[in-house]
Amino acid sequence: MVTTPIQPSRSESAPKIRSRLRWRRGQMIGPQIDVTGSKRIEEELAESRLQLDAILDNAPVGVVMVDGDRVIRRANKAFAATFQHRLEDIVGSKSRVIYGDDRVFEELGRRAYPLMSAGGQFDEEVMMRRADGTDIRCRLLGRSLKADDPSRGYVWAVEDITIRWRAEQALNDRAGFQRVLLDTVPVPIFVQDVLGHYVDANGAFERWMGIDRQALFGRTVFDLAPAELAEVDEAVDRALLTDQQPQSYETQLRCADGTLRDVLFSKAVYCRTGGKPAGIVGAVMDISERKHAEQALRERQQLFEQIFVSSCAVKLLVDPESGMIVDANPAAAEFYGYPLDQLRSMRIHEINILPPEQVSAEIRDARAAGRQHFRFRHRLASGEIRDVEVYSSNAVVHGRTLLMSLIHDITERCIAEEALRHKTGELERSNAELEAFAYVASHDLRQPLRVITSYLTLLERSLGDTLDADGRECIDFARDGAQRMDRLIVDLLDYSRVGRKAKPFRPVPLGDPLRLALLNLEVAIQDCGATVTLEGELPTVAGDDNELMRLFQNLVGNAVKYRAQDRPPVVRIAAAPDPQGWRIDIRDNGIGIAAEDRERVFGIFQRLHRRDEYEGTGVGLAVCKKIVDHHGGRLWVEETPDDDLRAGGRPCGSLFRMVLPASVPVPVSDRERRR
Repeated sequence: MVTTPIQPSRSESAPKIRSRLRWRRGQMIGPQIDVTGSKRIEEELAESRLQLDAILDNAPVGVVMVDGDRVIRRANKAFAATFQHRLEDIVGSKSRVIYGDDRVFEELGRRAYPLMSAGGQFDEEVMMRRADGTDIRCRLLGRSLKADDPSRGYVWAVEDITIRWRAEQALNDRAGFQRVLLDTVPVPIFVQDVLGHYVDANGAFERWMGIDRQALFGRTVFDLAPAELAEVDEAVDRALLTDQQPQSYETQLRCADGTLRDVLFSKAVYCRTGGKPAGIVGAVMDISERKHAEQALRERQQLFEQIFVSSCAVKLLVDPESGMIVDANPAAAEFYGYPLDQLRSMRIHEINILPPEQVSAEIRDARAAGRQHFRFRHRLASGEIRDVEVYSSNAVVHGRTLLMSLIHDITERCIAEEALRHKTGELERSNAELEAFAYVASHDLRQPLRVITSYLTLLERSLGDTLDADGRECIDFARDGAQRMDRLIVDLLDYSRVGRKAKPFRPVPLGDPLRLALLNLEVAIQDCGATVTLEGELPTVAGDDNELMRLFQNLVGNAVKYRAQDRPPVVRIAAAPDPQGWRIDIRDNGIGIAAEDRERVFGIFQRLHRRDEYEGTGVGLAVCKKIVDHHGGRLWVEETPDDDLRAGGRPCGSLFRMVLPASVPVPVSDRERRR
């Protein structure tokens, strides 16, 4: 080790003795002085230097002495090794060489040396730099060599704490990471000591309990939960600290909003070095929704069992893969005539009389939800074949997708349907014959009536003036009867033709048949001074334009014919969307129809007035009803609305309303739908 000699002080130097030496007979003659004490002091000083050198050389930390100018006057091996400098190079250099930054060097000088000069001790961690340029973290401990004499210099103890500092930094980083991780996890997490006091918690637990972790510190479960639940929790914690095995259990906990929630606690013990328990770490999972779902599932399972088992309807659960009857209810056992256990071990192919490959195809179709309604023929245990209607749907039972089949015995219904089809066919043939007969009869009956009318006219001409008043009255009665009979036959002919001679339906703008009808009624409308108005536009419907024209002609003609004597006729026609298509209203201010007669007026030959009051055969409205029915619509008489068509201060007339299917979909407002 290279060291700088330390000069002894004046008090330590040997006395300077001056004397005159004389020689006598070969001997030196002069004063004699004892120097034994000086030599002892010098030896002690030398030994002290050796001890100091040994201490410095073997010190585990670097030691350096600097003067007031911060020049290194002495350093030990540990100091040189710490900064990777040679002793001979560093001694005599300014201490700036061990600082990586001039600002750090200057700042430390401004703070440390005034403190040490005043007798204080400086202790701080500082970033410094080795000779190879590596930055290291050092702890500097410095003070003046002599408290009352700063000129003697300063001694520094320098400890390289880079490894410890990095470990502390890593520990702090890990703690910060753990804190961020805990606060990021959405599951509430808490930490308790061995006495049950909360010492930490994450953000999710704070939000759950509505309390921050600082206020939570030192509290126990008795501060957060009802006493009965807290006692259970405390007992679990004691057992956990005893056996140190992780535990999970379900309980309840009151959250910030005051609700008592079902939770799953997962807890584990964390230990200090040596294995002694330090506390408990717990996580809380809200399982309220799961508990509700489990309860709902249990209730649904119970409901399913009650519906399936207790129902009197025949029900089967079929595996679509194998065709096995997985389950059957008692009603199925009673219907098929098999014991329930035997029925549950059979295949659906043993019941359905279709070929097995066709049954499998039907099952695949039902499983794919391509079809839900089937008609089969099933064989009972007695061998009897029954017609059945099967409604199948997929049902997931314990993770398996099965076919739930609801089976109705429709054997009697099939027999009735077959009988009905037979009767319907006979009725259709009879109706066709009747329609043909009515057409031929009505056509042939008109010829004799024309003959009667002609001969009555000839008779009247031939008798001339010889006819008296009674004779002429008889001829008039006969002619009137023949004419009325002719009109009746014509109306019957029209009635029989509705739907039989119709053309194929096509889109018909209703405005066209209405114009033709009004043109045919032009004379009657003008004679009585009637007013016929169309409110808005009429829609387009699918139908026969000739029949629709006859429909409007009969309805408007009736409104004009059955008018009140004290007011001119008013007829209003309007259209509006309807859920079934279009609604057509024909409103008039005539004599009206009593409520009890609103259904009867559509019957054939139904007249509400005497012939001397209003002419007619009673067939016109029956024809209208048949036309609307032929077009797939409805026709009825509605209650008279409270509008401006009034008589004596009250609504008058009648409202005929019909609904006809549209040729295209009709947008219907909520208001019209509610009607």
